[in-house]
Amino acid sequence: MNKRLNEIQFARAFAMFAVLFVHFSSTGLGTVLPESGTFYVYSTFNTLGKIGVPVFFFLSGLVLFYSYNKRPFTKDTIISFYKKRLKYIIVPYIFISILYFACKVYLYYDFTSLSVMLQRFFDELLHGKAYTHLYFLFVLIQFYLVFPLLLYMFKKVKVHVLTVLVISLLLQFAWFYVNKNYVQLEARGSIFLSYLSFFLFGAAVGVNYLKLDEWWSANKKKCGFFAVVLFSIAAGSLIFVDISIRIGTIAEWLPSTPYRSYIFDGLWVLLGLAGCMMTLWLGKMVIALDNEPLSRFLNRLASLSFGIYLLHPFFLIFFRDALPANTPLVFHSWQLFTAIAITAICWVLTHYISKMKYGWLLIGK
Repeated sequence: MNKRLNEIQFARAFAMFAVLFVHFSSTGLGTVLPESGTFYVYSTFNTLGKIGVPVFFFLSGLVLFYSYNKRPFTKDTIISFYKKRLKYIIVPYIFISILYFACKVYLYYDFTSLSVMLQRFFDELLHGKAYTHLYFLFVLIQFYLVFPLLLYMFKKVKVHVLTVLVISLLLQFAWFYVNKNYVQLEARGSIFLSYLSFFLFGAAVGVNYLKLDEWWSANKKKCGFFAVVLFSIAAGSLIFVDISIRIGTIAEWLPSTPYRSYIFDGLWVLLGLAGCMMTLWLGKMVIALDNEPLSRFLNRLASLSFGIYLLHPFFLIFFRDALPANTPLVFHSWQLFTAIAITAICWVLTHYISKMKYGWLLIGK
């Protein structure tokens, strides 16, 4: 039996915080002018939150390959894998897409006929566009489709983490190049190749996790130092670039060239990979602290994270519309209140939905 990886649960909780940073900072970032010091606060939180999705893909790959690598590669194993994903991922994806599409119909859309509405719904469902955050599930489903092939390949060769990372990065940036110059797909982020390095890096770590864990335990200070330094460099660089783009000064130090977009992509990928290592290291630090209340809090957040991820934008729609008088103090206070209130509402709601017999239809498992 595989060892239970508590640090993965804690890393998942930190990734959930990152996702919330992105969504809760977006209103402030789109409203506050660069002349205000709070603009840089919103921008920093928004950029740091970009690690959330890469870390979730990394952890998905890690857990899947840690769990399935030692199992026999048989038809029954693959069928069982797909049954679980169909029930707890794909079905909830459909139901939550219906919820968000109905919300958009009520608030924004004006259809002339039922057939047009259904056509629009199925188009959004099949492209992960029923709401902005659902692209994550759409991409995850794509990874599930290729999982048996990847698992078969990993079972046939000796998996070296750095080798897998280099190959996956080459494939990911090859996709960026092909898409930019030939395919020109606007929704590039809805294709699994855009996150290949995170998922396969996690897969390679999962296959070698027990050996890596021994090495990490013997080199705690070096690993912690490397994780913190790499994350600080990656975060600082991307925060600077993002702010430069938002205030329109990027061309002053990085003139537009055919290759500039790859620099942006590279910094985002670097931050994502650094975030993967940082959240995993933080998970190990939580274990080392041996603080029961903190561990219980993070573990519960992680167990509810999927439901919180799915539900929180729904409440954010209405909280944004309820924004009171737009004075600076009230505005910033409302952003903070929104973040705390929606997190608490989704936490409680997900907790009770998860206890219902058919709650998995809406929030998975």
